Amino acid sequence: MITQNQYDAFKIDAIRNQPIRKNIQLADLKFHTMDTAEFNGVMLGVNRTAIKDLFGILGITAGGFKSLEQSLGEEVSKNFLNTMKNAISNAKSLEVTIAVTPDRVISRINKVGQSGLISAETYFDTFERLANTHNLDIKFADFNKGNGNIYLSTVAKGGEFQVGNLSDEVFHTGMSLSRTADGIQADPFMERLVCTNGMVTRQFEESFKLRSMDPRMWNEFYQHLERIEKSGFVPTKFSDKVNQAINTPASLSELERGIGIITNNSNIKPEEVEMFIRGTKRSYNKIHSAGIDSVKLNDAQKKNLRTGVSVWDVINGITDFASHNYGYEKKANADRHMQMAAGDMLTRTFDTANLILNQPF
Repeated sequence: MITQNQYDAFKIDAIRNQPIRKNIQLADLKFHTMDTAEFNGVMLGVNRTAIKDLFGILGITAGGFKSLEQSLGEEVSKNFLNTMKNAISNAKSLEVTIAVTPDRVISRINKVGQSGLISAETYFDTFERLANTHNLDIKFADFNKGNGNIYLSTVAKGGEFQVGNLSDEVFHTGMSLSRTADGIQADPFMERLVCTNGMVTRQFEESFKLRSMDPRMWNEFYQHLERIEKSGFVPTKFSDKVNQAINTPASLSELERGIGIITNNSNIKPEEVEMFIRGTKRSYNKIHSAGIDSVKLNDAQKKNLRTGVSVWDVINGITDFASHNYGYEKKANADRHMQMAAGDMLTRTFDTANLILNQPF
């Protein structure tokens, strides 16, 4: 558990380093490169999320942005910047809100009134009210200084839940509360007691996003949390999805997705993932013994190829690696991302769930 002293220090750091918001005329933001801009004589960095925001404001499609990102030439970048400056000049009356991190990087650009960024002070006030009301203990805390995102995952005191009669599938239930530029979001947080693996599930109906300070939205937000507390913070469809994941073989695509989630967030080697997703090597050996070259398969084909690993094995491998320190170097904020990725995998339609193996022709 996170102690009170640890929480207090975490809170102070997040408040001190939260992005500063300022309303400006978009035309006053002068871009020098794709990564730097000038405002009132001050040079600021610009991250890619802010650039995407700007493209949206200027009506440039996501496809156009993707094409630009794939173009690395200096001439392409120069042409883009000139086009963007012209668009800004034609929109002199357009007022935007920029969020600037303490190290002077613009992390978001939104039209005035459309930013969902809620202050860190309000976020912590909200969290403490919820934690006290619902008897929540903090299990996981994460703050991203690059964009100001704050995450706290909690478990409810005495909140244990067993899936059917499966003795190994007992969970400590709770809630995850996050603050991003899109608002405050509450999601179910499940900790598997047999190995203390944490998982954040965002696709169940129990998730709720608060995007504004409107009193009606706040009231709806608190009412929603009261409803899910009455169910012990357990998503309605959680048991069914866990049972299905246990009994469904992971496709090669799902297995490789799980391996990638772990390797892309740490310095672990692909062959070492077997320690977490057991049965990986055996599955590849069986596939290759059947004369199938997995390297030559496209993703659609991999989705139709069953492995000897269940979807639940893949999910638990990810959450196990994310929830513990096994000595591998992880990227900043990697644990949170992996716990969310595992939760997303659980809530999806599994690739091999509807395969018909015995066909008449």
